[in-house]
Amino acid sequence: MLIGQQIGPFEIEKELGSGAMGTVYRAKFHRSAEKVVPVALKVVALGLLGNEGAMARFEREANILKQLRHPHIVRLIAHGKINKANPYIAMEFIDGEALDRILARRGKLGWEEVVSYGKQLAEALQYAHDKGIIHRDLKPSNLMITRDGAMKLTDFGIAKDTDVTALTGANSTIGTAAYMSPEQCKGDRNLSNKSDLYSLGIVFFELLTGRKPFAAETTVEMFLKHVNESAPRIGKMVNELPPKFESLILQLLEKDKDDRPVDAAWVARILGEIEEDAFARKSAGLAVAQVRTAKPMNQSGEKMDATDKDAARALRGKKKKTKKKVAVPLYEQTWVHALAIIAVLAAIGTGVYFALKPAGPEKMFAAIEKADSAGAKADAAKRFLEAHGSKGGELVDRAAAIFKAATVSDREKQLGNRNEKSALRKAADGDDQDAFDNAMQAIDAEKGGDLGLAEAFWTKVKGRFPEEGNLPYTVNDEVLPKARWGWVAEKRLLDIKTARAEFGKLQQKIKESRLYEQPMKFDSGNPETIALRVLRLKEFSDPEKAYRTCETLIALTEKDSEKHAWFLVGTSMRSNTSKGASDPIAVRLQHLTNALNEMDRAVKQLKEGPESPEQMVVERNVRTRCREVAELYDDETDDKVRAAVTRAAKIAESVPKKS
Repeated sequence: MLIGQQIGPFEIEKELGSGAMGTVYRAKFHRSAEKVVPVALKVVALGLLGNEGAMARFEREANILKQLRHPHIVRLIAHGKINKANPYIAMEFIDGEALDRILARRGKLGWEEVVSYGKQLAEALQYAHDKGIIHRDLKPSNLMITRDGAMKLTDFGIAKDTDVTALTGANSTIGTAAYMSPEQCKGDRNLSNKSDLYSLGIVFFELLTGRKPFAAETTVEMFLKHVNESAPRIGKMVNELPPKFESLILQLLEKDKDDRPVDAAWVARILGEIEEDAFARKSAGLAVAQVRTAKPMNQSGEKMDATDKDAARALRGKKKKTKKKVAVPLYEQTWVHALAIIAVLAAIGTGVYFALKPAGPEKMFAAIEKADSAGAKADAAKRFLEAHGSKGGELVDRAAAIFKAATVSDREKQLGNRNEKSALRKAADGDDQDAFDNAMQAIDAEKGGDLGLAEAFWTKVKGRFPEEGNLPYTVNDEVLPKARWGWVAEKRLLDIKTARAEFGKLQQKIKESRLYEQPMKFDSGNPETIALRVLRLKEFSDPEKAYRTCETLIALTEKDSEKHAWFLVGTSMRSNTSKGASDPIAVRLQHLTNALNEMDRAVKQLKEGPESPEQMVVERNVRTRCREVAELYDDETDDKVRAAVTRAAKIAESVPKKS
């Protein structure tokens, strides 16, 4: 037992739990002489020290946690080895309780509470999935609830990093059987984010009902139920469960992963809508109750006296008992005059109502489509959402997307302008200074081509107002400034993800072009063709022209919000490209001459040697190499470079493609 011992910088206080991989302790981490941090210290079991697989899995958990900085994911504090032998992971200590213990104590949770936890969990999953990390072991025991109600996703011990070769064997299963997706049960090694979404559906089902959707005696039987058996209808088990929530859970539990939601961000959005719908219903009910229970007041806000009550009775058509009076002709009676006045007022009110009544949703949405500028579209979308946003539906979703995109684009321009001018690098009055500072640092990192650093700062911006940032839209003037930070950060994080994906696509296009001998036309207005030229120039060892071409790509995309991912591609490539030698023409000619001499030698060997399958490959490579010379330098004006391009064309003609 290590309790009470001082191990390196850790002072062990008590054991929190243990499992096959090791034991978790609460400990004090003496980070410095003055600073002591409470941590959850995970230490590998002594019996596993010689197990290479277990050690690799433990190390991978630490490496995964290093990548994750999210308010709803347990944070890594430190990792290393105790006495240079026993690996450890020190994570933030969460002062709270695991969700499985809460469930055991309470039996089941209310649907509104599950929605709240679900939103936080979906946000955490989306963040991990964006990093290429799949948890693979989602269950209540791995979800901690803090004392203030925040949810923390823990235990990435068997998480799959899609950028790292899996440590599990072929056709093997890993995870907790009751929560595993059908593809996990089948031993599918190519798991995606959809696997975690299935497990999320199981967790929702259990939290709401107090039981799991499937019961089995053996692991194999449980696997078969996940693969073949439909989950029971949860709506029959949970009173007042919103139909939208039930539909979401059923979609999460689809057997075919392609039938599940597209990602965790979509799940978070739907949960937000469920929450908003519930709030709207409660607000409407409260308003009705207040009207029914309100005590009579006069215009000054004071209780009505006897005179006020008499007047009220008159308005309601009631009379106070009085002595009999002399009969008055009908047309002279007060109530007849009152009816006439009421009729006139009603007619005026009806006219005003129809004059001010918002147009129907189809007509208002048509105004969005007819708007001739981004600003006009945003204004029309805002008016639509103010009038019809609470109704939901396809038109509302489309209007929200237009409004959100316009808001983000406008904000990006503001931030870009402030980033360029040192005098403006401060938050505007009423804006959030922390979010602004992190945004400025993120933009600086983007311009420098450091996508990892930019991602870290945008993640901080997104985490500043997580609830508001996850709203599909808002036209509330108090909420919008906070939501806007989340929307901008979300968009820029997606741009970074897209930019990274584009590198792989570009390499694949170059590979296919060479394999199938397809020309690659250059278009100075097309970011993709410019980026392709940069990569090919770098392969030709022409850094000076590659650098200039990067500058072209950056200039084309820097001010265009829709092309920002390509701007990031440009800055990233530029950061890895030198400006070249002082005499770039001479260097370029030398490389071209060397390449063409090599092609000449290859052609000579082809003519001297016997015909063979290998010969066809060499011929294709010669034609491809020569074609690329022409494509990359067709815009050069130097006579010697132009002569090299002509020479390349002649070499290619000497090895014609055989039909």
